[in-house]
Amino acid sequence: MERPEYNLLTQKLLAEGYSVENYPDYVQIDTSRWGKDPLEKVSGGFEYKRWYSDRLVYKTGCGKYVMGSEVMPHMSYMDVDWTHENNCPTILCPYHKSGCEQNDPRLFETSGFSFCACHQTEEAYQYDNSIEKVLKEKEQEKERKYQEYAFVHNGRACRNHMYYDEKNGTWSLNYAPLQCVNRCNSAYCPILGREKNKKRGNVYYDLKTSFIRQDGTLFDGEEVVSITKGKQFFKAPVSMDICEAFIKLQSGEIYRKYLWEQGTLFMMMNKTWKFEILNIRAESKPSRDLLKDLEDIKAGIDIVHESDLIKRQKEFEQARKSKRQEKEIKKLENKILQTGYDNLSPYGADRRHADKWLTKERIAELEKLRLQKEMEERNKPVQLSLFE
Repeated sequence: MERPEYNLLTQKLLAEGYSVENYPDYVQIDTSRWGKDPLEKVSGGFEYKRWYSDRLVYKTGCGKYVMGSEVMPHMSYMDVDWTHENNCPTILCPYHKSGCEQNDPRLFETSGFSFCACHQTEEAYQYDNSIEKVLKEKEQEKERKYQEYAFVHNGRACRNHMYYDEKNGTWSLNYAPLQCVNRCNSAYCPILGREKNKKRGNVYYDLKTSFIRQDGTLFDGEEVVSITKGKQFFKAPVSMDICEAFIKLQSGEIYRKYLWEQGTLFMMMNKTWKFEILNIRAESKPSRDLLKDLEDIKAGIDIVHESDLIKRQKEFEQARKSKRQEKEIKKLENKILQTGYDNLSPYGADRRHADKWLTKERIAELEKLRLQKEMEERNKPVQLSLFE
């Protein structure tokens, strides 16, 4: 790998007689290391300290001022490091003008982004002719247009579902109920124009999977079909309004989520494996159709309910926790038998666990056993040797 060239700042400082042992207090040597030379850094040598680069004044090709704190401090593109240290940090053009004749031509094609190179100036910063003022005015215009949209649509606008086209200066609504689950805690929904339903529930669905056995046994080639019923989509209950809107507008997310999390793996393991999402519904709690279950079982389909799986998992976890705690209690009781309850640190975990897990009667019983054991040890006859 070739050594990176020194950036312009480093070249300038070295030409002025500075070195790695002696350099101005407004620069530093970054902690990355490329080679044996202390200046062989990813950044290209010395770099400005943040407090200094934030106060630098830049100008764009079109003559707008911009403070160093507002530019992108580093971007690598077209084999160029667009940085403070190379006197060419960039900003996103607030006018979205790509191919600007006043910009560096190497930034003309940047995957839909209009990056603009900035260069330091000795001129005093002028806010009235600055990028910061342009951005503030555009933000004010953006807010004005949002309020205008909300007024025209009788208040049916929500920032969680609104999208602004910077180039065209227009707002649009894309109602996605899933956004409400992740972002909104308000009882009032401006999209619905009313309070959300206080009744809470979840989106439930059935997962049907099937595959052809390829195990070399007597059953090789048979199709195995199973249905897991009552799977819930949301981690926690939400307003039934959100559940119903989700089913109407975004139920395809259930398919995509399962395919992303597990489906692709199963398909790779067995090319015949496939799945279906069935019976999507909004309910306050999972329900069961026993007649349908019997019908499916009669058809040779393996049926299991998600709630049963969750219950068994909880029981398994509880049993494992109880078994682990039994071992810890046994270990603690042996410690009390050896050292005594009063010798446990009053601020330690052993004393805290003893008070939590053991009754006073059990502690007293252990203390009695410990004292009996100590007395037996003291009264144990001592064997004398004739050769001592």
